[in-house]
Amino acid sequence: MNATRLLTTTSITNFTRNIHIGVLRQEQKILQMLELPLQQHSLFGYHCKSASLPETLFSTYSNIIESMVNPMAHQELNKNIIEPFLDTSYVTNSNLMTCNISYNISNSYTDSMENNMAICSSIEERSIIDEQNYNALRNWERSEKGKVQQVDGDGAFVFRLLSFNILAQNLLEENYYLYKRHDRDALSWEVRKPLLLKEILGAHADIICLQEMQEDHLNEFVKPFKELGYKYLYKKRTNDKRDGLLLLYHSDQFNLIDYVKVEYYQPGIELLNRDNVGIVAKLSFRDSPNTQIVIATTHLLFNPRRNDIRLAQTQLLFTEIERIAFIENTESGPKYLPIIFSGDFNLRPYTGVYKFITEGSFEYYGKGQNLEPTNFRPLSYILIPPRLRITDNCQYFHLVIKRLRENINDNKKTKDSKCDDKQDEMYGIAVFNQTGFDAKKNEPQTIEITKDDCIKFSSGKLTHPFNLRSVYKHADAHGNEEVTTNQGRWITVDYIFYSDLEPVNIYTLPTLEKCTILPTIPNFAVGSDHLCLGATFKILKKE
Repeated sequence: MNATRLLTTTSITNFTRNIHIGVLRQEQKILQMLELPLQQHSLFGYHCKSASLPETLFSTYSNIIESMVNPMAHQELNKNIIEPFLDTSYVTNSNLMTCNISYNISNSYTDSMENNMAICSSIEERSIIDEQNYNALRNWERSEKGKVQQVDGDGAFVFRLLSFNILAQNLLEENYYLYKRHDRDALSWEVRKPLLLKEILGAHADIICLQEMQEDHLNEFVKPFKELGYKYLYKKRTNDKRDGLLLLYHSDQFNLIDYVKVEYYQPGIELLNRDNVGIVAKLSFRDSPNTQIVIATTHLLFNPRRNDIRLAQTQLLFTEIERIAFIENTESGPKYLPIIFSGDFNLRPYTGVYKFITEGSFEYYGKGQNLEPTNFRPLSYILIPPRLRITDNCQYFHLVIKRLRENINDNKKTKDSKCDDKQDEMYGIAVFNQTGFDAKKNEPQTIEITKDDCIKFSSGKLTHPFNLRSVYKHADAHGNEEVTTNQGRWITVDYIFYSDLEPVNIYTLPTLEKCTILPTIPNFAVGSDHLCLGATFKILKKE
């Protein structure tokens, strides 16, 4: 009797497979229209195992058929008709958001298929709308800046840089309350990853600077870039943080000459006890080794009230940029390679740190932690302690002295009878005055180099030697504010700064008013809660 029942069930099961396989294939076609892998589609949750769609649905419906023959199986199936589907397709995690699609599988197979097809159609429709709205906001436009010198193609190189905070999935899940008004179907990494790759790869950039690159997603994420010839540098945030910075460059275009991975965390220094990091890289063009540029990227502290910490972090990073970008001392001052400085700075345009970057100096003494005037707990002269041996001009003290020594030696070799001996004397004083520096002294210190130049520590004012400008204007011709991220409201916190380069065109940013058609990100067109920034630059070839 048991053998007869098993044979009958098997026969019915085979018959059922033949009846329904056409319907299953039809549902597969619907999902393929969305250009997403089946196991990644929101119809099957955010965390699917490896079971295929036909196997999963067939498992459920073969149980239905068997229940018609076996009363015990029928009784068990009535408890939870969807259980085989759940067992095959879901990983339970209470910390993660779950799919809110309701699966109402009834005894009518047709009703179930129509319901699932309607869900697919709804997601596809939302995806199309989001993509149309986003494409209407972004395009590449000719830059109005830097049209100083026109050269032919043989006299210059043109290259493109992209900067993008891609939103680490672990940060999204840890702060899910920030995304409670979003379309939850668009928040999984399986949905966001292809959107991010599509936009980044579609820009055909030669250099790519990404922030919030989750470490355990890194190897899979860089695969398509490695296949296209990109090489990369990665720096994870310090301590127990799981994300970091990723800098990619195309090896057909560039060689890596030098680099440094910068940690802002400094033990025992309250102002530098955060885990943010930076990357600085010196690249040369493969077809012209003497033509070099310095690329820096960072993700500064988020806390909106602590601009003083962001200023200190910027001072540390500028010190490394200065070291790597330095070429030589000249009569008019130090000479540096062209620089591009990009990332998520977590600060608004024209605020304190922004002014420091673009104006070359900023007086912090007496200001509040937000770098605005205050009468409550104003900042002292000391921003970072002198024991780090970083000057207020964002230079390493030992490098300044080393360069002075080299200048003295070079001057002696080229000196003629008409040279004034006082020049040597002044350089000599500067070298010997290094013994006057006290790294333990927490008060302003000045070391004289010449009558007009000196090295300062803890003066209450920072300077830097770079002539940096923003690629973006931060507003359109009518004064409407440009935006780069939606953090409860649309604002600008991401930037691309540059020096000694000519911007050719830029990846335009939308204004606040235009973003009404893009109420939340991520969505089915934008894979992050930030917008991607980009610019194409021209650099003169060095012989």
